[in-house]
Amino acid sequence: MGATSQIVSILASTMSSPSTTAIFADNFFTSLELVRYLRDQNCRYTGTARDNRIGKPPLKSIKEMEKKAVSRGTCDYIMSDDGILAVRWKDNRTVSLLSTDMGVEPMSSVIRYCSETKTKEPVSCPAVIRTYNANIGGIDKTDMLVHLYRTPMKSKRWYMCMFAYSLTNAWIVYRRDCKALGVNGVPLKSFRIQVFRAASKQWPAKSSSRRSSSWLRADPQPVRGHRSHTPNVAVRFDPYLFHAPVHANRLTCKFCSRKGNIVRSNVVCRVCKVHLCMNAERNCFVSYHEEFD
Repeated sequence: MGATSQIVSILASTMSSPSTTAIFADNFFTSLELVRYLRDQNCRYTGTARDNRIGKPPLKSIKEMEKKAVSRGTCDYIMSDDGILAVRWKDNRTVSLLSTDMGVEPMSSVIRYCSETKTKEPVSCPAVIRTYNANIGGIDKTDMLVHLYRTPMKSKRWYMCMFAYSLTNAWIVYRRDCKALGVNGVPLKSFRIQVFRAASKQWPAKSSSRRSSSWLRADPQPVRGHRSHTPNVAVRFDPYLFHAPVHANRLTCKFCSRKGNIVRSNVVCRVCKVHLCMNAERNCFVSYHEEFD
């Protein structure tokens, strides 16, 4: 199995009663190898699949299904010898699906808008497609919640991209626990803000865009003849605090400046409240927060 299919197999191994459980997933996870593995574990599975992951069954090709002569609602399916159903159904786009849970019958109808007649028309729909649409709503809702307050940033570090999903999943679990306890939970936006405040331990309880730089006023001001501010060691090397570089007035670097060799920087750590170099030649910001044995 591929890496994405292995995720489903690992999660399925934690279920207490797989024989009474049905799994629904989208085409990011589905593969023929996964469906066969779960079938051997007596676990039912239904999911949309990409054309290169269904094992080349003798179905009408996607190119053929996309022709205008093929009407919407056309369905082609086949059952393998080991009980895996492969379905290809034409809606707005052609959908391929693998299932060991449901069959094509009974056929039903769904209402779709026709751009040619400008009216809503019934379209025939297999039972497996209808069941999939009824149970996959959790995945679509999760994607919607992730993009609802998506952080406008780009990163090549995979864990930064996963953080948005982890935070959304944490909120879903939080709302479930609130419902069980009979208390009102906070909305997703407030939940995200509280997580960021707790992680940084420095943001004020009430803040606004006009006072986003109010923390700079609390910086210890340098006094001539006095030793500069030194943060507590526990704060300096705490990886759970949000040590972020912020642009400020140009002052002496706390890490690399020596007597007779003063280096100044516009970058200040928002937690430690000290100025540190951060440029192409020196990165004192990282070195200052690394704990050496």
